Amino acid sequence: MARPSNPEIRARLLEQAIDYVLKHGYAAVSLRPMAKELKTNARMLVYHFGSREGLMREVLMGVREREDGLIQGWFQKQKTPPALASFLRWYWQRMSSPEARPVALLIFELYALALRDPKSFPGVLTDPIEYWRGLAAKAGAHDKNDAEATLLLAVTRGLLLDLTATNDRERIEKALNRFTKCMQAHHAKLNSRSE
Repeated sequence: MARPSNPEIRARLLEQAIDYVLKHGYAAVSLRPMAKELKTNARMLVYHFGSREGLMREVLMGVREREDGLIQGWFQKQKTPPALASFLRWYWQRMSSPEARPVALLIFELYALALRDPKSFPGVLTDPIEYWRGLAAKAGAHDKNDAEATLLLAVTRGLLLDLTATNDRERIEKALNRFTKCMQAHHAKLNSRSE
């Protein structure tokens, strides 16, 4: 009978594996080089996570949880319900920062892989709109047909891809500012109608 996995060791290895994948990317990950950098061995990674695929699933969930923790933390710090434009500006500052570049690169790498093989990457293509529905609602959107959530996802994803590809921050941030002004004007119009 196999010994049960030690949860503390497993949690530490997972955190280290998340950092490793953010540093090296998803597709290039092989257990032996990862294990060497994590100061363990491939057999121990398989022992704790079942397989490379099992480890990578947990790594991706861990990246999502880290990012969601930062987002939810921002919402909790707001003294009043935030405007959608305020959230969008904060989110852009977070995701366009040098610290978040590995996350952005991983997101786009996974999108590309999932477009080719969606079955191997469940949720990568469909989960973001569900997530943005919740974010949009939390930031004051009242759109029942998901147009705002779709627009927010498409604009932030597109601008982030453009920034990642070109590093032309000045041009891209002008576009973001124009978009947030449009969102503010749209919400002001909706609010004046409901009064």
